[in-house]
Amino acid sequence: MNTQHGPSPDNQTLPSGRDLALAWHLRLPDSLETAFSEQFRESCARLIPGATAMMMVIYLAAFLVEHLVDPATTALAWRPRLLAMMATGGIFFLARKREPAYARLLQPAVAAMALTQAATSIYLGIIIDHPLSSVYFYICFLGILMLGSLFRIQLYWALPTSLCILGALAVALFGLSDFSFAEALVIWSFTLSGTVMSLFGQYFFERLERRLFLSDRVLNLHRSELRAANLSLESQATEDGLTGTVNRRGLDQRLDSLLHKMQHQARGAPDSIAVLLFDIDYFKPFNDTYGHQAGDECLKQIADVPKTMVQRATDFVARYGGEEFVVVLGGTRMRDALVFAERMRARVERLGIPHSGSRIGVVTISVGVACTSAGATSSEQLIKLADQALYEAKGAARNCVSCVEDDGSIRIMTS
Repeated sequence: MNTQHGPSPDNQTLPSGRDLALAWHLRLPDSLETAFSEQFRESCARLIPGATAMMMVIYLAAFLVEHLVDPATTALAWRPRLLAMMATGGIFFLARKREPAYARLLQPAVAAMALTQAATSIYLGIIIDHPLSSVYFYICFLGILMLGSLFRIQLYWALPTSLCILGALAVALFGLSDFSFAEALVIWSFTLSGTVMSLFGQYFFERLERRLFLSDRVLNLHRSELRAANLSLESQATEDGLTGTVNRRGLDQRLDSLLHKMQHQARGAPDSIAVLLFDIDYFKPFNDTYGHQAGDECLKQIADVPKTMVQRATDFVARYGGEEFVVVLGGTRMRDALVFAERMRARVERLGIPHSGSRIGVVTISVGVACTSAGATSSEQLIKLADQALYEAKGAARNCVSCVEDDGSIRIMTS
């Protein structure tokens, strides 16, 4: 028994556009169709300057040929030619408008220009009495070819416009001209054949355009998903799973980056950095008394206190290890850092987490504060200074704040 297996994830490739199916009518769901039409209009608008310039050259060349072949024809042809040139010039100025309302008018305006060009050619073919007047009817095919080759309008505009031109040409040839039925049939059949080939090529060109559009959409979706996945992985790699704070690795990266920017005076860099290293007082006895689950809950509650206090984009809270945490405050001088530290200590105390082993019956913290003004030039030096201040705070009955002064001395703050 043959069993078919789907492609393994390792063998899957991103879509190239050829593997995306399209209905025969090419229409996409409404939201995608709108987006594709906007993109197609922008592409069409970029072709307009060159296309209109070429059309003007063709009109002038035709006028010159008419004058050389039969000067009398020029007197009859200049007004219709001027009308066609005015329609072409209007397309040029319309394409220069950047407003969406004008952009939506661009493709119907191109269709109207093609109809104008075909109508003037048919008119000249009827009123001009010359052995070569049949040439004017052949120009209708050039108008149809222009839609798909020069101006690249969408098929749903090119198709009805081409059918209108073919219908007007048939009426003129078989009902209004002096051609015999055979002559009229030859001209019309030639134009019909050229129209079918032009629309056939335009159909497959637009089909390819739509597949590439869908492929780009899928690739962009993959990129967005990949970017989101990378951000998630990066966040997981630098985030402490228990407390939601930055982990030790993230602390080193972000603090080093802040110091580097400050030292090189990068744009938006802080002019000073304060580090607050705090430790939960008597945490081991807390774990022994209340259990590790209660200890984990205690860590989360205390980590939330500084997390709700930091405000700047450069500020963050990190778990340094065990029951130790670091708060990094960018653009903060020692005085403001001490105010922050004291407020944080008081808020932790007000949480009122019961702790029978604490001197005051609730969980408290001790905080050591250091600032770059004390001469630290690296993250290791800055944290080492904060650790020295924390050591003094823990030695002074705990539940207090200590700081390293600019001269290197350590001062215990009293609440």
